[in-house]
Amino acid sequence: MNFQISLFNWQDHLFILRRGSMDAAAFRQLFAETEKATLGLQECKVLVDLSDSTYQIDPTEIAELAAATQATRWPRTKRIAIVSTLEIADYHRLYFLRTELAARGLAVEIFRHSRVAINWLGMPG
Repeated sequence: MNFQISLFNWQDHLFILRRGSMDAAAFRQLFAETEKATLGLQECKVLVDLSDSTYQIDPTEIAELAAATQATRWPRTKRIAIVSTLEIADYHRLYFLRTELAARGLAVEIFRHSRVAINWLGMPG
């Protein structure tokens, strides 16, 4: 599984680009890499671009993935914007993931367009 990660220290922004198939293991790796890259950053804003990916994950795996995510390692000041493919089924799958993560206190949103995601990350709060 290949990730392109760039961390910009200007206002603590992290950009993650991912291509290819995303199964449950790939999402676990994505979260682990994100956590590792943002360790110690208090007000980090993360843009995860999955617009060139396909998702091979079902709702049961999504619920398990979210349950395994430790919200204590993600301060509430970190915001995560995930850009989905334009396919509505893929967007819905990621939105279910977002709902599960948000229920655990994480500030995460799903977008179909990167410009909207970037605007959301730039908003205060």
